[in-house]
Amino acid sequence: KGSPDLAVEILSPSDTMENLHEKIVEYFENDTKLVWVINPEEQVILVYHSPRPDKLLAGSDILNGEDIFTGFTLPVSELFVEL
Repeated sequence: KGSPDLAVEILSPSDTMENLHEKIVEYFENDTKLVWVINPEEQVILVYHSPRPDKLLAGSDILNGEDIFTGFTLPVSELFVEL
């Protein structure tokens, strides 16, 4: 059973921190290298390289794909622009 190199979770109001933590632990137990947790309500992104968050990105911070999604960069604020 394979796992993605990059996993992206978008939080919804019904998500609990316990449920989210379980998912993240499972990703890393299955060799996922990078997890982005997008929180639309707070307009932030948590970046994980292990089951503990490494970075909190917001506003003009740059989200990048690192070695997993080479060349990808996006200002966090652009992710939350309303259409």
